[in-house]
Amino acid sequence: MREFFEQNETLILFAQGLVFFSLAFALWLQRRRATRLNLTASLIWLASFAFVQALAVWGFVFVPIQATYVDAGLTDWLVVLRGLVQVAALLLLVQFGLRLLDLGPALRTAVTAGSVAVAGVVIGGASAMAGAYGWTALEWEAATNALGAYSLLVPGAVLSAVGLWRQRRELSEAGMTAIRPWVAAAAGVLAVYALFPGLLVGRAPWGPPGAASSEGWLAATGVPVAAIGALTGLALCVIAVKLVEIFDVEAKQREEELELARALAEERSRFGRDLHDGTIQSIYAAGLQLESLALGTVDEETRDGVRQVVGQLNSVTDGIRRYIRDLSSVSASPADLAAGLEALTKEYATEAGLDVRFRASGITASGPLPDEAGAHLSQVLREALSNATRHADACAIDVGLAFAPDEMELLIADDGCGIDDRCSRSENGGYGLRNMSERARRLGGRLTVHTGPDGGTLVAVSVPLDSEEPAIDETDAPPVGAEEVST
Repeated sequence: MREFFEQNETLILFAQGLVFFSLAFALWLQRRRATRLNLTASLIWLASFAFVQALAVWGFVFVPIQATYVDAGLTDWLVVLRGLVQVAALLLLVQFGLRLLDLGPALRTAVTAGSVAVAGVVIGGASAMAGAYGWTALEWEAATNALGAYSLLVPGAVLSAVGLWRQRRELSEAGMTAIRPWVAAAAGVLAVYALFPGLLVGRAPWGPPGAASSEGWLAATGVPVAAIGALTGLALCVIAVKLVEIFDVEAKQREEELELARALAEERSRFGRDLHDGTIQSIYAAGLQLESLALGTVDEETRDGVRQVVGQLNSVTDGIRRYIRDLSSVSASPADLAAGLEALTKEYATEAGLDVRFRASGITASGPLPDEAGAHLSQVLREALSNATRHADACAIDVGLAFAPDEMELLIADDGCGIDDRCSRSENGGYGLRNMSERARRLGGRLTVHTGPDGGTLVAVSVPLDSEEPAIDETDAPPVGAEEVST
């Protein structure tokens, strides 16, 4: 068996690179699709890792071939480039794990900076040792790969495995229980990848001895680590095909939500007509009869009492008319939404005496907004502004509304005392935080609350927009109102 693998080493390496490239290609095709889940939003980092990893693996096929045509100096530079590409791939794997764990912006930035610093130490340390001990380019690459595997690959694979395992809860909440086993399988595959080739790396100039290296493993089992790496890559590729089904499930859910919204719009339109043609007319007729009674009586006190009742009925009628207008109001455009939220921030700044700044970007690039976006985001903004004043002792608040073809994000950042990490999730926070999270969920989005990088509290509402959704002719579809119908 060992002889077979040695004779087909080039073919095995090519296959390993091919499966990683296929994994990257399968995930990259889905990068522009709208999603509300952290798992699918993070897959672009796994695709980036797989693509760069494929280039690094193919380098072990490409460089030896080039060595027969170019001089030794250029070959050494290609070996160095191959080592740098490998380190870059490991950094992307670490980023994939960090996104899955859904850390706060400050912590994620700190860990990212730390991983980049570790990569610099790996490259710089290997280069310093190469200069001190006169290593060749291949020895420098072996040392870089070994150090990178221990300090980046193993932590990155473990972070990714833990993050994938934690995403099963989000899938359950989204009603995608059938995908959970595949996510668990992906976590298991990445755990194996942390061992092969995470711990069993090629022999570096300084070790490791015995079976702790890929050479020692090959001598003991007859199976090269590259073959196991190819199998793990193939397993990830197969699992990724199942994971991208999440996009189809989400698209079907959005289609069902659209049909439900259309049915709700029709029901609201019918309800408004019934109120106008039935209830209001009945109240109006009752008011006319009361006025006739008032004119026919000689008792001034009774006449005043009847007129007072008629006035109350007119107030009720006006309220019903306003309610009908609310039922038939159309969804706000991106410009209307931005204007409404800006007016809300100015009104709050005046009432509270705070420095509240508002900015909006990408209005012309926005995809179609969800129904009731204005109502829900306005309430989220009110609650966030109120919390910043009452609980965080904030003096200045920045409100940002960013539009993109496939996403809309509302950010509220204050300079207050921040928020306890235990309360940053809706299930641990108060009623207001849970209400904000529920409003974000009803828009198909998600709410995150963290302590900002410079202190204070950062509230973010991310809402996916379907950039491929066809426009609806308003003459065919009744408008959807900004408030719910209570029954």
